[in-house]
Amino acid sequence: MVKSKTAQLIAALSFLTPAGARAAGLNALPNLALYERYVAIDGSCSWPRLTLLPGGEISALIWPHPNHGLVAGAAECWNSTDGGRTWHRIGVPVPNASADNRMNVAAGLASDGAYTALVAGWTHCPPGRWSATTDEERKHRSQFHRPPSTTSRAIPAVSRDGGRTWSQYGEVADLPQSSRHLTPYGPIRPLSGARMGVMLYGETAYFFASADQGRTWGKLGQLGSAGDYNETSWIILANRDFYAAARSSDDHGLDGFRSTDGGATWLKERSLTLPLQHPGDLVRLQDGRILLTYGVRNEGLWAICVRFGDPTARLWSAPLCLVDLEGSTDEPRSPDPLRDGGYPSTVVLADGTLVTAYYSRGVSAHTRYHMGVIRWRPPDAHS
Repeated sequence: MVKSKTAQLIAALSFLTPAGARAAGLNALPNLALYERYVAIDGSCSWPRLTLLPGGEISALIWPHPNHGLVAGAAECWNSTDGGRTWHRIGVPVPNASADNRMNVAAGLASDGAYTALVAGWTHCPPGRWSATTDEERKHRSQFHRPPSTTSRAIPAVSRDGGRTWSQYGEVADLPQSSRHLTPYGPIRPLSGARMGVMLYGETAYFFASADQGRTWGKLGQLGSAGDYNETSWIILANRDFYAAARSSDDHGLDGFRSTDGGATWLKERSLTLPLQHPGDLVRLQDGRILLTYGVRNEGLWAICVRFGDPTARLWSAPLCLVDLEGSTDEPRSPDPLRDGGYPSTVVLADGTLVTAYYSRGVSAHTRYHMGVIRWRPPDAHS
């Protein structure tokens, strides 16, 4: 099924395969007016979620440990006051219990400018930082996320000082007949008045809304059916349609969904990436285009890629490579290295500069987990 879908996508969207991308110089971006690359937060697996705050600071909610969520801990808030070049830890939205972690986040601004987050994670995690050998890590990974470890309910948190202090509210209630607690992912965005929207996933991806500036949440709609989708980003288009890029649970590519009724119903429109190219992040550029940023985890190409959509999100450019993660491993000479990376998030600064954060297990010049940052300007719409 995956091979069939891949063939259809290549034919329909003129994608390059990973091998083809290598041969074509990664189908790289054209010369850009700005391209700066930083190892921004060292020793962090991150899964960054960026938010541009009202005063111009960029805030990142990150998993601060150099492992794939294998230990107890809590997502932290790190801010940048210089456009993403340097970062400083300033707060913790939801502290964790001693044997749990709080590693899964969604975040954004309420209509009144309050910084709002949903934070979930896993129970029954060992304490301390991870410092095991590769073989021990492989064994631990195979046992992680199995009983007695379970997902924890998402907790809302609100900050009115840019992430320095937070107020927590009651857990998001489970859906009826759900076999697991819901996990938040992606942006929180204002709707109308005090209403806000966010995506969570369990059996599939769900659209939730809050009518009280993010303190309580309830299900409004869903994408697909049981077992279909998980990590999903979404955006409100200029025509007021809602558009989402949802990670398929089948082949781990991204599918595009649209809602024309404020998030109550969602219809699948098209595939946006090849298999193993996920998850996505959606943001509107100053010229009205929609930017899709996503991770690529194909054999032979680990990277951060982008596509540009028109303001309706119906027409999309060919994929372009923003960052080559060079295998995304801290053991490049191993015949069977562990790889990990991706999960980009982008904000648009007032001067049009894009700041894209992602994570990598390591690149050739820096073989440790880190949050990487690219400061860049997109190519002209006609280039």
